[in-house]
Amino acid sequence: MPRRRLAADHRIIRIIVSLVALIGCGAFSVHDGAGLKTEGKEVAPPGARRLHLEVMIDNAPADLVARVYRGADGRLSATRGELRQIGIGTGSGDDKEIIALDAIAGLGFRYDEADQKLHLSIPDDVRLAREYNAEPATGAIPQRITEVSREYGLVLNYNAYAATGRGYGAAKSSYSTGSVTLDARAFSPYGVLSSTAIAGTTLSKQGLLRLDSAFTFAHRDTMAVGTLGDAVSGGLAWSRPIRFGGGQLSRQFSFRPDLVTAPLPSVSGSAAVPSTVDVFVNNVRVASQQVGTGPYRINNVPVPGESGNARVVVRDVTGKETVTSMPFFTSAKLLAPGYLDFSLDAGFPRLNYAIESFDYSKRFMGMGSLRYGMKDWLTLEAHAEGTAGLASGGAGAVLSGGRLGLFSIAAAGSLNHSRVGAMVHGSWQQSFRGVFLGVSSQRTFGHFEDVASVTARNTPVRVSSNFLDSGFFLIQRSPRVPKAVDRITLGIPIPDWRASLALSFVNIERATKDRAHLLSLSYSQTIHDKYNLFVSGYGDLANKRDIGVIAGLSFTLGPDLTLTTSGAASRSGQAGSIELSRALGQNPHDYAWRLYDSEGTHSQRGASGTYRNPWARIEAGIRQERNAIGASGEIDGALALTSSGLFAANRINDAFAIVDTGASGIEVMHENRVIGKTGWRGKVLIPNLQSFQKAKIGINAETMPNDLLANITEAEVMPGFRGASTVSVKSLSTRETARVELVDAKGVPFPPGTRVRHEEADASYTIGYGGVAYLPEIDDENTLHVLQGTSTCAARFKRADRTGPKGNVGPLTCRGD
Repeated sequence: MPRRRLAADHRIIRIIVSLVALIGCGAFSVHDGAGLKTEGKEVAPPGARRLHLEVMIDNAPADLVARVYRGADGRLSATRGELRQIGIGTGSGDDKEIIALDAIAGLGFRYDEADQKLHLSIPDDVRLAREYNAEPATGAIPQRITEVSREYGLVLNYNAYAATGRGYGAAKSSYSTGSVTLDARAFSPYGVLSSTAIAGTTLSKQGLLRLDSAFTFAHRDTMAVGTLGDAVSGGLAWSRPIRFGGGQLSRQFSFRPDLVTAPLPSVSGSAAVPSTVDVFVNNVRVASQQVGTGPYRINNVPVPGESGNARVVVRDVTGKETVTSMPFFTSAKLLAPGYLDFSLDAGFPRLNYAIESFDYSKRFMGMGSLRYGMKDWLTLEAHAEGTAGLASGGAGAVLSGGRLGLFSIAAAGSLNHSRVGAMVHGSWQQSFRGVFLGVSSQRTFGHFEDVASVTARNTPVRVSSNFLDSGFFLIQRSPRVPKAVDRITLGIPIPDWRASLALSFVNIERATKDRAHLLSLSYSQTIHDKYNLFVSGYGDLANKRDIGVIAGLSFTLGPDLTLTTSGAASRSGQAGSIELSRALGQNPHDYAWRLYDSEGTHSQRGASGTYRNPWARIEAGIRQERNAIGASGEIDGALALTSSGLFAANRINDAFAIVDTGASGIEVMHENRVIGKTGWRGKVLIPNLQSFQKAKIGINAETMPNDLLANITEAEVMPGFRGASTVSVKSLSTRETARVELVDAKGVPFPPGTRVRHEEADASYTIGYGGVAYLPEIDDENTLHVLQGTSTCAARFKRADRTGPKGNVGPLTCRGD
């Protein structure tokens, strides 16, 4: 879809800009010698005749017909817009302005009156580059239109967990805990009503704890999402989102994976003759484009990563190649020109989330964040928020410096009950030959506040002893915006060693003079494709007691077995561990297990196992530590109710599909991978689809019963927002087939490849090995005509002649018609 159409909601911005430009141009202007311009319409030179001429550039057809004026003195002229269409640059100005060709420096031209042609010779410094959108290296592939499903239904995700433990020896105390987490939603074409909750004994209060409840509507074409209820506000890198109850309107680019919202790099050059331009990145051809003569510019080249070098190969009709190399830079933090990302939020801040079910501030707040792609290299940002007594806002920009890296700057101010504050933010990042370096810093001055700081409670309320007994603890931190946050990140690949080195430093200075200088260094390496070595050290330079190192080695013992050994040392103690595990695979029925032992300051050992089937995931484990032994169990799954019935499935986080074949035991595939088999109702649920994204669903025809025929074996669906799509192949069991063995008058089977025509079905088929022909549909009485050279013979049979589960008929003798 063209970008102009996708950015329809920005047209009002373009209209305003156009009106301002028109006002600035003035009502009337006259240019001497070079051209004539009047308000709003094209005016031909006095006495000039209008011609329509075929354009030839360097004696090659340009596939253009130009409107040219010829004056009484033989002087040729054209409008600025017409010259621009030909590819001649004449500077800025009104497209209807008349420009004399001989007034364009360096332009060569000749009028061929007999053939009505205009021959041009355009130097590169005058000629405009023709722009192309990069074509994929494999060529353009037409996309089939898939409609968004509009279905109704209910989904309930559940997770039930229970644990028990008992001491022995001197410690004979015991405990039992458990919880059930519920995530329910009702979906329809008009939106999704959802709610999440936890019930159990390991919470801040025993009983039921509500988490989030909301009604959400999403529109794929505009990528807009509207929410009424509990939500998390949008934000930028230099603002702080909050949980709140109210309303939200935002944009979700993930609904359209076919769109590339980040500006992609372009390549440019000049071709002496029509040529093919191929672009290679990492020796992989990522784009191929046919270009005409003269300067060209290929936009939106699909490159992997954010920086690197592209090799551009220009090949003309004679096969001559010209190769150039040029660096490219892009970033997902930038928006392509014309794209707008936003989040508008209003409501009441949420307090004590996951501790209290209904605890909201009484202070109404409003908040808005937006990003707009102004240029390929420039994205503008803005953020504003406010509540009773507080007004805060700021603006920023993300800029691409090409080889110099990516820059981000922002500044904000706040006014809170006559107390003024300010905040500044800056960051820089660059990648060169795989080495990544990122630096960012944020500082506040005066009494800078935001909604999060003025509405937060420093101490949660009514926390029960059960909550603390379960091993939870609360960190008391100031809710105010930190006085300083600095980050340095460095990543260095070492390809010769198949290793990587990473360093990170974070400096945080809070308003309460609480400081942290966190430093971490990690190294990892793969040895002989089997062994993985890792070492990581960390420490808080402001608190020498918080320092430690972790090292380990993992390697495979088979296709799905992994052995991991590790050791850790810190100021609080030392530990060593060993673990043998099998990973959970992708099969419909699969299992995993884990054996572990950790010795040191806090010794612990145990085992766990997991089994996943198409209906749920089940996990159980046992552990021993100090003078106690305990066990735990967990079951995780979902229930879905649609017009197709009630289904049990694995957790459905987003969208899903239901395949109805009308027969049991048939393998169903998602993106060419077997996902399950149809049950006794002939149906199966596929749980891992994504909203508004195409999914290819198919059935394995080899698993169908012999007497069945599928009318379709593959379909493409697109579920709605957190909804469902149904694929129906109900006609699969409505036809009867036959395997007919045919022999000639001498009793010899017809050779493979012989054609046979079924008269009643008016269809032709091919005879296979042993003289057997497969008929997908038969009538009560059937007539077959076998073609042998120029002669034919006929054989007849009835439906009642079929024998066996495969519908065998014959051998039948084919006799002359």
